Amino acid sequence: MPLYADSHSLIRTNLQLIACGERPKVVPVGKLTALQHAAINAQRLTEGRPPLMDAEILFLGKHLFNSRHADGYSIDDMVAQIDSALSAQSEVLPTKKMSALCNPHRRADGYGNHVNDVAVLELSARRPKAELFSTIPRGDLIKPA
Repeated sequence: MPLYADSHSLIRTNLQLIACGERPKVVPVGKLTALQHAAINAQRLTEGRPPLMDAEILFLGKHLFNSRHADGYSIDDMVAQIDSALSAQSEVLPTKKMSALCNPHRRADGYGNHVNDVAVLELSARRPKAELFSTIPRGDLIKPA
């Protein structure tokens, strides 16, 4: 299971602090599965980049909150996006611009869309661990705004 049992409350707390203009702390929220970790490292190897040493995922949330809040999403929506994107079923997206996981199972977002949630990971700022940088609900043609 990629997300820890208490991660939803930690994620929600960070997002609420950001919404109030406060600075949250970086918190551990989960761990990549062995398959996800191996796939990310295989991708990085082909790009000549160092491997991700630790499978733990950290969360701060500032960029994620700012980008999804601008789209009109609530904190509950953001937590749902994170939960879906960091699912054990999520697959590593092969891309040279970012390291990302995409849930291949569509999720009804409550706004008339069925989305594939993507988690964008930052792999160098908090070495040796990954940081959840953002989520993207792919297929959200109808925004909540």
